[in-house]
Amino acid sequence: MHERRTDIRNDPYAAVPTSLTRQPGHRHASSRGKHDFLLQPLIATGVPLGGIGTGGITRSSDGRFSRWTIKGGGVKHFDRPGNGFLLWAKPEGQPAEGIALQPQPTGGVLSAFRFEPEAPAWNGLFPLAWHRHQGVAGIEAECLSFSPVIAGDMDASSLPVAVFRWRLTNHNGVPTRASVVFHFSNMNGCFGDFAEGAPSRVAAGCFNRPCDADGGTGVVLDRRRTGPEPGEGDGAWMISVGGNNTADFDRTVCFDGAGTGAEFWSAFMQSGAAPDLGSGWMTESGFRETSPGLPTAAVSGGVTMAPRETAELTFVLVWDLPVITFGQGRKWYRAYTDNWGRGGAAAPALSTHAHEHAGNWHRQITAWHQDQEDRFGAEPHRAGMAINELYFVVDGLSVLTSSHGSPDGRRHFGLIECHDYALYNTMDLWIYAAEAVGRFYPALSASVALDFADHLETEDLTQRRHRWDGTLFSLNAAGACPHDLGGPGEDPFVVPNSYTYRDSTLWKDLNCDLVLCIWREGERMETGWRKTLFPKVVAAIDHLQAFDRDGDGLIENDGTPDQTFDNIPMKGPSSYCGGLWIAALRAAARMAEEAGSHERASSWSRQSERAARVFESKLYNGSWFRVDTVGPLSEACFIEQLLGPFLARRFGLGDIVAPELAQKALLAIYENNFLDAGRGEGAVSLSQIPAEAAKALPHADDTSFQTAEIQPGFNFSLAAQLEEWNLRAEADTLRKALHRELHLKRNLAFQTPAAIDPSADTCRAILNMRPLSVWWMKEVEANRRQ
Repeated sequence: MHERRTDIRNDPYAAVPTSLTRQPGHRHASSRGKHDFLLQPLIATGVPLGGIGTGGITRSSDGRFSRWTIKGGGVKHFDRPGNGFLLWAKPEGQPAEGIALQPQPTGGVLSAFRFEPEAPAWNGLFPLAWHRHQGVAGIEAECLSFSPVIAGDMDASSLPVAVFRWRLTNHNGVPTRASVVFHFSNMNGCFGDFAEGAPSRVAAGCFNRPCDADGGTGVVLDRRRTGPEPGEGDGAWMISVGGNNTADFDRTVCFDGAGTGAEFWSAFMQSGAAPDLGSGWMTESGFRETSPGLPTAAVSGGVTMAPRETAELTFVLVWDLPVITFGQGRKWYRAYTDNWGRGGAAAPALSTHAHEHAGNWHRQITAWHQDQEDRFGAEPHRAGMAINELYFVVDGLSVLTSSHGSPDGRRHFGLIECHDYALYNTMDLWIYAAEAVGRFYPALSASVALDFADHLETEDLTQRRHRWDGTLFSLNAAGACPHDLGGPGEDPFVVPNSYTYRDSTLWKDLNCDLVLCIWREGERMETGWRKTLFPKVVAAIDHLQAFDRDGDGLIENDGTPDQTFDNIPMKGPSSYCGGLWIAALRAAARMAEEAGSHERASSWSRQSERAARVFESKLYNGSWFRVDTVGPLSEACFIEQLLGPFLARRFGLGDIVAPELAQKALLAIYENNFLDAGRGEGAVSLSQIPAEAAKALPHADDTSFQTAEIQPGFNFSLAAQLEEWNLRAEADTLRKALHRELHLKRNLAFQTPAAIDPSADTCRAILNMRPLSVWWMKEVEANRRQ
């Protein structure tokens, strides 16, 4: 394999400072340095293409388009061989060779094609991905793909476009004719339901049509309409090629991507170009036992290269699917439609826009990468791992709506808790994830806090059924922060609390989380933003005061479980909820001063100081802060015992516990939960569990559930806490272990789960929101100043 040492900032096709380096059992292009391409992972993964709220498309490391989050709140896992790239080359005086740059499909689809025998070298640094193919006939082919998810630029970051910049290199000693073909199937009608597999048949009314593109050519993949706006999952897709004034561009309007592909392949092998096979057809309803043919388009760019010469071609994919409809039928428009229209007719204009701006987008992305490396460190376990966790703002079933047609006239932003737990903006995870979103898109994180605040005092007595004991409870209790902003199968952003695993209206952490989010987002928003939400802060604090049953200033848990560890009962004052409560009181006191409510500010401030003394006296055992005072797991060593004190320090609210006690407790967690129980792979959530305590766990048949798992989101939080209290070497060791386990050993990059099992190749709840807490990491310069 050809080896390249050029730095990525000067060479867009070179490998990146990567959080995805060597896989066990694989040889690499280079054995030294950080600029290595990753050979095919053990399981295909990939960087999602698409913008925030547009729906994502993953071109996996093996070349297939294999994961789709196009449906609002849904995910599908399937690939169609009709979606991919072809490479063709003919050295002077030699026969032509051609290859499809994806694995051999099953079932005889496109059986006339010749497919790539080995997967390409691959790497990713969100939103960029690189594929380096071995090529054919002395031509090496490298692809840089990305969508313009650019920090601070919401207009670009919400576009439904993907760019593929191909570079061909002639390693022959003679001039060589070479071409790349991008072929894609008409996907209209594929993404209107929540089923996770491939659609059972091709939708009726689909057709392709040619479309001229400045400096190149394109094809629109369309579907017949019955009104001025398409339904969900419908609109217009487009593929196009350009970016080289000396290239020859050709297109195939339509061939059957579900057939053998013989007619297309034969003509392609003759010239290397996408052949003219006529205008195609429109799909019909057909016979039940057979599906219509699959209209598939192709565009090609061909060049002639001298020995050792390179050439570049730019391809663009657009999906203008303007409508989202959740389970109960409410229609929303995607945010990009504010600039590009709601009729599903903007694909040609979006394609032109992408070709014109691709180079500048790439420069902005690489400049941002460099800035993050400078701030946080270029090592893969630092900036690289943090940057790659941002994949979730696209592939976390993200929603970003237009204000047009919104019931409250506002835009709404949502991230799913995970694909297995389909709940938007789950607050007990959002408190961890909001730092990442707010750091780069402050208006989005502020909108989430505003959405929760809007629902805080709304009572809905509609009954939910408890998942485990069958009891009934109210959907939303006045004064209780909702657990989530609704599930995609219902009416998210309008009807909250789709969670029924526990009665979350009794939880003790959610109101604290909301108050802290309002405080944090207010630091980034305009003057006065927090002041308008102060009545909600009052309601949130007053609601929780009822759980300070003994009047000592500290709230108590009820053992149900009633907080984010929803399989770990806590009873009496707990280190998790108690610490968050004290931090929330301090934030609320500051906001009371801002709002001119000085009496409240003084009262809450005094209560926080009293509660902090009780926190230490009741929970500190001389080595760490106990889980709680009277629960069955009270004496265990708990990974998140200092979250509240950490957030108080991070948010400028002062110390809740003495620094020397915090440092001692963190070292105990590091030794017990990480080095011992976690075997150095990551920190488990609980260690030193009393033997009899297992009988009290809700899942007595699986006592490891949430207790002995390594949960990446909490581990990233622990690493940040270690840094906060000057245990930087320990934090670095933990991050290196997480990088090794998640990205190198287990191949979970771009699909980070809620939990992995120590020393076992198993995980739970893949694609999870909480690992965005990696962005609590401290900047390198800040560490040096301490």
